[in-house]
Amino acid sequence: MSAQAFVNLFSVVVGFIAALFFCVGSALLTRKSIGELAGTYWDSNPHLAKFLRALKAEYFCGGLALCLTFLLQFIANVPGFLPDIRLFERPAPAVIFALIAGLIVGGLLLLVRRKLLSQLASASPTQN
Repeated sequence: MSAQAFVNLFSVVVGFIAALFFCVGSALLTRKSIGELAGTYWDSNPHLAKFLRALKAEYFCGGLALCLTFLLQFIANVPGFLPDIRLFERPAPAVIFALIAGLIVGGLLLLVRRKLLSQLASASPTQN
């Protein structure tokens, strides 16, 4: 598999991870949490604040992954940018390597998400 084909394959994997980050916020929204969000409280709604913090973290990580996807696709498709060498002799190892690399990127994004959520939770509303 050529370097260009591998980078294209890896960008597809990272793009899929980006899609997961963008979708997970709304996919995990249950009927109970919708009811809590729709309920009213005195002066503030803590459930809405928690939801919006999670949504912001998911969109941030999804945006990072999506930008990385487009960067990888750009690099793979610029003529002469990548050397014209074969990185893998067969497609199977390339696919496995791309999936493992994608899982590593996804894991790193989960760490970023966790850190961002803790920063947002500790910040007072006037700091946002």
